[in-house]
Amino acid sequence: MALLLLQATVGNDIARTGTSDPVPVTVSVTRPNGVPVNTLTLANFTVGNTWGQHRIAVTGFGGGTIQIGPGATNAGGLYMMRLVPISGSTWVPWSTYHIVVVVQAGADRGQTIAHLTFPKP
Repeated sequence: MALLLLQATVGNDIARTGTSDPVPVTVSVTRPNGVPVNTLTLANFTVGNTWGQHRIAVTGFGGGTIQIGPGATNAGGLYMMRLVPISGSTWVPWSTYHIVVVVQAGADRGQTIAHLTFPKP
């Protein structure tokens, strides 16, 4: 079994409470030696809000090798997805979601946590 290193960022420039607007998440996956992992699919990711009653789902996924700017070299190991509340739910005001991302590829595994907060209206 080998360790995978994960970092996740959650952006909340679009989603509003009381809606199911998507929230973008970017996850970086590398090996301990810094080499990016470019071959993952959505099936390798488990994403959820494991604390609290509010559940989320992944609605969009893309990544592996991503062009980060005109003329720039490709950045590897970056995966982007959109999160939404599960079907029929909405984002809850005055809530913090603890977004846990787990990646497993064969015997290789890693995890990280990021936060998504909706302030009190």
